[in-house]
Amino acid sequence: MLRETPLSDAVDLPSMPARHVEGLPGDAGEHQFRDSLQQLRDMQGFLQTRRQRFGPNFTHGYFGFVQLAVGEPDLVRELLLDRGANFSSRMGWDFSIGELFEGGLMLRDFDDHRSQRNIMQAAFRPAAMRGYLDIINPIIDQTLTQWGRSPSFRFFPAIKQLGLQVATELLLGESLDAKTGRKIGRAFVDAVRAAVAVVRRPVPPSRYWRGMRGRAFLMRHFASQIEERRRGNQTDMFSQLCRAEDEAGGRLSDEEIAQHMIFLVLAAHDTTASAITTAVWALGEHPHWQDRLRNEIRAHEHAIMQYDVRDALVETDWVFKEALRLEPPGSFMMRRTVREVQLGPYTLPKNLTVTPVSRITHFLPDWWTEPTRFDPLRFSPERAEHKQHPSLYYPFGGGAHMCLGVHLATMQTKAFLYQFLRRYTVTLRSRCPTRFQPVPIPHPTNSLPIKLSHASTSEGV
Repeated sequence: MLRETPLSDAVDLPSMPARHVEGLPGDAGEHQFRDSLQQLRDMQGFLQTRRQRFGPNFTHGYFGFVQLAVGEPDLVRELLLDRGANFSSRMGWDFSIGELFEGGLMLRDFDDHRSQRNIMQAAFRPAAMRGYLDIINPIIDQTLTQWGRSPSFRFFPAIKQLGLQVATELLLGESLDAKTGRKIGRAFVDAVRAAVAVVRRPVPPSRYWRGMRGRAFLMRHFASQIEERRRGNQTDMFSQLCRAEDEAGGRLSDEEIAQHMIFLVLAAHDTTASAITTAVWALGEHPHWQDRLRNEIRAHEHAIMQYDVRDALVETDWVFKEALRLEPPGSFMMRRTVREVQLGPYTLPKNLTVTPVSRITHFLPDWWTEPTRFDPLRFSPERAEHKQHPSLYYPFGGGAHMCLGVHLATMQTKAFLYQFLRRYTVTLRSRCPTRFQPVPIPHPTNSLPIKLSHASTSEGV
């Protein structure tokens, strides 16, 4: 670190990040248009080609400004730990989602982020998590029964719908089938789509305008219910946050609760749907892993996953981890330098976008055995490739901004796979290789057409 300044200076940055920088590996962001198009067409190919040319850390153009992608584990760790408070998450994400998800935990920094996170952790304690599983399991059961009536369909839209239903009932205590639930679902979908809109002005009837309109509806909806939720005993996460306190008795304000809820539904809905889709695709490509997981699941007598069973699903955990390694829902963790700072051998100027990129780190051939191959055994105790370095594997981020919902996402995925594989064998219907589009979250470009069969007989449902 070259210079110390007060934390308040972290927000004193231009609205747009740096557009050009010299003296770092890469091409200093000279080819903005070309780089942006290549990333949209083939993000993984773009990153790996650049890694082979420049090494695991390099500058490149990114939609009008320059970005330093960081994939070297030592530097990733330094970035994520950020012991000198040099890298602002809020300013890193401001351009893409700052207006839409203002006040969300990912858009807070340093002491403010720490105090908000301490209060929110109350909603992720074991007692709360047990209650969440009681909400999740019946929704999965009902959905899988419906899928069995039409066994050929496209998986990604179906799991997104399931994810949205879980999010509205688990996080909000609302039914997606009810009129209010449908409005909430529509507002969230509009906000997520607006995050990748080309036109960044709320001009009707643009996508960005619909997203901002959805956000305004959600803020009003949450604010109108907070006092009632504080007095009640509902177990959904919204109610838990309304009553949450830190060790000193501090609580979130009404506005803060509403802001956090908007962001939490985004995180719980889209990212988990993406991770489950990658896992199901991999199981379809590698049927013997379906058999292994089914045997592990059927060793337990209950038709739905019990809370105390989740840690016993060891091989299911390996498959989930490998899916996240191959297609991490959060490939980029956007940061901006709040001052001139030294990162490893590099002197970084103030206002530079710096991004730990798991899609680089998760594929480093010096660390991972055949990194492009689906191989859950790399997470087994005998190999434990992910433990060679504390920042070699970070699908949920790390440091102060480690995803608060990591255990909830893992539990939800295991609960789904537990019931899914207990009932069904999945077969991929497309004969062409499945290609994933990584933005805004990883998803198969063909929406993953599948066929379900009874797991016991492999005959059509």
